[in-house]
Amino acid sequence: MIPKIIHYCWLSDDPFPELIAKCIATWKAKLPDYEFILWDTKKFSIENNIWVKQAFEAKKYAFAADYIRLYAVHNYGGIYLDTDIEVLKSFDNLLHLPYFIGSEGDNIIEAGVFGAEKGANWLALCLEHYENRSFIKSDGSYDTMTLPRIMMHQIQKKYLIKPLSASLDISGSYPKSDNELLMFSPDYFCAKNHGTGVIETTEKTYSIHHFAMSWLPQKSKLLPNIKRKLMAIVGVTAINNLIKVLGLRKIKNLIKGKNKPL
Repeated sequence: MIPKIIHYCWLSDDPFPELIAKCIATWKAKLPDYEFILWDTKKFSIENNIWVKQAFEAKKYAFAADYIRLYAVHNYGGIYLDTDIEVLKSFDNLLHLPYFIGSEGDNIIEAGVFGAEKGANWLALCLEHYENRSFIKSDGSYDTMTLPRIMMHQIQKKYLIKPLSASLDISGSYPKSDNELLMFSPDYFCAKNHGTGVIETTEKTYSIHHFAMSWLPQKSKLLPNIKRKLMAIVGVTAINNLIKVLGLRKIKNLIKGKNKPL
């Protein structure tokens, strides 16, 4: 059984931005009887892991948090939430399960919301990725592989990640299997199209991931945000076709005013 613990990370000394403060307020409102554990440098010593230490010192806090979230849930059990997760309803009717994970779309794991019993084997597999691994590569660049990709790669060493059937009654438990990890559809925990930014909730939705992209500098968020807004206005297909025709680099230069008008 998953304990009523919410783990979250905030390693910066900066105050919560408005979006994050609003999201955390929804946790307290919807989960009043849960324990909330803040993982900061007082709770987790950055000296305990070379990856965390290097990412923290580079002020790449989201990458340091990638390890800490896995460590927290594996060692304590409970639910991890990214700070830009808005909670719509309690997770109570999922706590009898040994774990729950969702998709962010395209059958990719949603790494911002997941729950598990203490000592889950699939979390141990994910933690193995970070053993003796440096965040700073030999050429001085940063290892910025995203956590969903890392989790997918590690878990698939021993498990088949399989979409959860919409007809499956989860009031019981998952079907018995030693080599499958079942994944809820995006509307359960993500509910926001990462590409377009459009929120698509259903009656099944527990949370919305707002994708604040805190690991990116502000200027690097410009193009994704413009792309989302255009997709919402003219459609996904039209924008993807435009990107294919012009090329992403040309679009970047056009936005920056480096290209002459066509």
